[in-house]
This record gives sequence, C-alpha cells and structure tokens, in this order.
Amino acid sequence: MRKTAFCIIAAGVLAVAAACSRTASHGESHARSIAVSIEPLRALLEPLASGRFDVTCVMDRGADPENYEPSMSGRMAVDDSEAFFCTGGLPFEQSLADAAPSSVLKVSMLDAVTPLYGTHDNCGHAHAHTHGAPDPHIWCSARNARAMAAAMASALSRLDPEGAPLYAARLDSMTAAIDSLDRYLQNTLRSAAARSFMVWHPSLSYIARDYGLQQVALGAEGKDFSAAGLKAAIDRARAAGSRVFFVQRGLDSRQAAGVCREAGAAIVEIDPMSYNWQSQLKTIADEIARH
Repeated sequence: MRKTAFCIIAAGVLAVAAACSRTASHGESHARSIAVSIEPLRALLEPLASGRFDVTCVMDRGADPENYEPSMSGRMAVDDSEAFFCTGGLPFEQSLADAAPSSVLKVSMLDAVTPLYGTHDNCGHAHAHTHGAPDPHIWCSARNARAMAAAMASALSRLDPEGAPLYAARLDSMTAAIDSLDRYLQNTLRSAAARSFMVWHPSLSYIARDYGLQQVALGAEGKDFSAAGLKAAIDRARAAGSRVFFVQRGLDSRQAAGVCREAGAAIVEIDPMSYNWQSQLKTIADEIARH
C-alpha cells in the first residue's frame, strides 16, 4: 500500500519528463510557461500542471538557496512566465519577484502554511510565534507539502479556469499520496528511541515540529559556531540523546566525522533540495528510527 502511494507522485513526474522529452525532440512546445524557485516545488507543481503548463526551475541544482544569485536566464524565465511559484522565504526569490512584470502572478507558499520562527538562533527549538524571519525550509514537511499542493492547484485554476476540474482531480491523487507518506513518517518516528537529531544548518525544523522531535543545529545563518559554541551544541546533542547527524552534500566530511566522534552519532548524507523530496523525508525518518 505504501509503495503504491509513493508511486502516485513519481508516476506523474515520469509522465511529465516523457512529455517534455517528446516536446524537446520536436523542437516546439504549445504549453504555457510557469516558473518555480527550487526543485522541491517543481516536483509538486509538475504533476498538477503536466500537459497544460511547462514548468521551469530557476535555481541551479547543487546551489545554496540562501545565497543563490539568479542567472540572467533564470530572471528571463520568471519574466516570461505567467506565474512564479516560490517559498516566499528565500532572498533570491524576493529579488526575482520584485523585478518581474506585474503581469506575472506571484504565488508564495508561505501563505499556505503555518511558518516557524526562531529556528535559526541556535536554541534548538522551533517557535510558531512571530520572531524574526520565518524559517524558509517549508518544503521539508509532508504536511506543508499537502497545503502547498492545494495552493498550487488553486493558482493553476485561476490561470487556467478550463483546466480546473483536471487540477482538482490531480490534487486529490497527490493529497492521497502525501497523506500516505505522512502516515509512514508518523508511524516510523513513533517507535524511534531517539527523539533528537543533529544537523549542520537548521533545515529540518518543520519535520521536527510535525513529529515531536528536537533538532540540534551546529551552525546557523550560513555561519559556523566558534569552537566553544560547537562544543556546547555537541554537548546539548549528547544530552538530548541524538544518535544521527544529517549532513548536506558538500559538507567537509572530515569536519563531520570529527563532530560525530565527539557526539557518538552516525553520519547520514541528505539532499534537502532534491526533486525527490518525499524520498528524502522517508530517509530522514528511517535513519532516526534505525539509530
């Protein structure tokens, strides 16, 4: 049952990829254009918009979303689109939205979810009340994904009223798949002995909130801790029983290994910016439960 549910989104994505390949081979496209800021949003939007809109992702793969500078081609992709779908919390998104023509519909996913605040201050806890800027990593949550997909379907129907019944049907299928993923994560994490995990950058605040976990971040706002601060964070992680350290691709492996030796935790590499966002969430839950 779980495999079937997980395949619903994947099947939609594969269908879109095949359609795009056929279009490219003939050198033409009759679909309308829309843009997204990051790959996880593209993964949500494509199965909904397939066949009626071409979806372009602005951010290059492997780039840091919090320090990204859009290329000229990326800016043109937004300017030439009917809509720009973004998280609403990343600096480069605001730059693109501000420069885009007024004819481009701007759709912020932050408007669809309950954002967290205070997650980048090294306290290790997430707060729902307003405190500074909202945590932008809203795509790292199945429950947020469900709300974002609904917002996307609504925006597509606004752009393309004739396609509204199709978007509604696709949203129903996607919601069922996301609900199945949410149940899997909940059931997996319910039995986890450890209720805490470590990350370098606090990018998993929403999954921690959704399932009652504690995220212990060893760095914040793109900066590393001092030696004393790092030791304090490791001590906090050990006290909380953290047994796994999630690291993003590109982190110095020697540095990560040193942290894990001190904390007594296992290193697990993840890619929060992956198109396959649901597989990443499943990996996170599986590794927390396994350790």
